[in-house]
Amino acid sequence: MVAFIWISYVLYRYSGKLLLKWYHAEKVGVLDKLSKKAGVSTPGMYTFNSPMPFIFTVGTSSEYNVALSTGAMGMFDVAEIEVLLAREIGHIRNGDVPINTISALFAGTLVGLSSAAYNLSLMAVFGRENNPIPKLIHFFIMGFVALPAALLIKLMISPSREYTADEFVEGVAGRPNLLPELLKRLESQTESFHRKINPGHGHLFPVNFLCIKDGYDVYLSMFNTHPTIDQRLDHLMKKSD
Repeated sequence: MVAFIWISYVLYRYSGKLLLKWYHAEKVGVLDKLSKKAGVSTPGMYTFNSPMPFIFTVGTSSEYNVALSTGAMGMFDVAEIEVLLAREIGHIRNGDVPINTISALFAGTLVGLSSAAYNLSLMAVFGRENNPIPKLIHFFIMGFVALPAALLIKLMISPSREYTADEFVEGVAGRPNLLPELLKRLESQTESFHRKINPGHGHLFPVNFLCIKDGYDVYLSMFNTHPTIDQRLDHLMKKSD
């Protein structure tokens, strides 16, 4: 019992660091200016190498870190990145980050089991050309872990957190009219990257990178906790009236 409590505490305390390690993120500074405006503890600023325009915040126990991909830095200018960072600060201010972090660590690990099993089977005797066994192993384990992982995300993550984070941009970045355009640009990238994302991490990002524009994927939809972009833009318009 003591060991279980200790392990649970360690996972909770260091879940944010583990997710940063997952993405090979490196610290480049702190977000002092935005955090002071928001009245929150100063989060660290991390970057990681990925063509996908990712930005997310992780951490627990009032120690938070924002991670930005090289793909996002190449896609947005300085003013646009500041708006997206302000939105992440909104998640910190609203208290969303600890539960987002814990959920991502556990759900992402569960989903990762199927990929690990697939890769191991390829390295074993099953990895011969045209051998269907690796794919069968992948689908079997994915079917086994998908439901509990998706259920964890659905039970723990509220879609309303996106509305409150969107609203927060105006008070911190001072450029609320820029956010709708940025969300649309991010959404335009979903078709390119949805198959490259761990579904257990989908709720960490500003938009639903798991969606398919011209189709519907039951498996990916199980992990979606984002309102649609149209719903979010309508909400912002109503708040500005």
